Amino acid sequence: MKILVLGSKYGERAAETIRGRSEHESEFLRVKEPPENVLLDEETAESLLPSIPSEFDLVISYLQHPDLQLTLAEQCDAPILYALLPELAVRRQIEDRHDAVVFAEPTPCALKPDTGVPEIDEFAERFGRPKVEVEASSGTIESVEVVRGAPCGATWVAAERVEGMEAGRKAVNAFALAACHHCVAPRIGKYETKDVSAYYHGKALADALGIELDVELDDLQPPL
Repeated sequence: MKILVLGSKYGERAAETIRGRSEHESEFLRVKEPPENVLLDEETAESLLPSIPSEFDLVISYLQHPDLQLTLAEQCDAPILYALLPELAVRRQIEDRHDAVVFAEPTPCALKPDTGVPEIDEFAERFGRPKVEVEASSGTIESVEVVRGAPCGATWVAAERVEGMEAGRKAVNAFALAACHHCVAPRIGKYETKDVSAYYHGKALADALGIELDVELDDLQPPL
């Protein structure tokens, strides 16, 4: 599958990870975006957004400006995965304008291959909510195989961090912290999405080790 990653510097790292960690082809196009509070008319938005070649099977958007997020949906024929979550009102407009869109809510680390869009599900077999397999000997982690990892590459970085550690809760915490440190997710909505990434990484290693976590994702929601 040929994938175009579009948008900010965060997307550039994702394109590199896709090329290096899967059989998919990927290219990155940087878009020069104005501040998000600057309103763009239709003509300006179209001029800032590059044309999408028909050769791509999937477009992954790291666009941050709402007008550009919406213009992409209007101009692109390929399925679109929005890796940065648009505002709710913009999401509704995107869904009205494009039949094959998926929003990585609240972060790509939550994505699973059950979206109903075949191209995005194929992508999510390898990238999205972390899943790992562990080889351990005498209570020590010998290797961590990443079955599915974060598009930013954080899962592979975290896997190297815990190899050689005791197969227990300290390794789970180290895995989650290493992923959080490498994560590029911003704060969106009610969650600090770096915390969401850390949670899903910790759960992935805990599941592989047969350890039950003592925290739930809802516990990360800040008090009102």
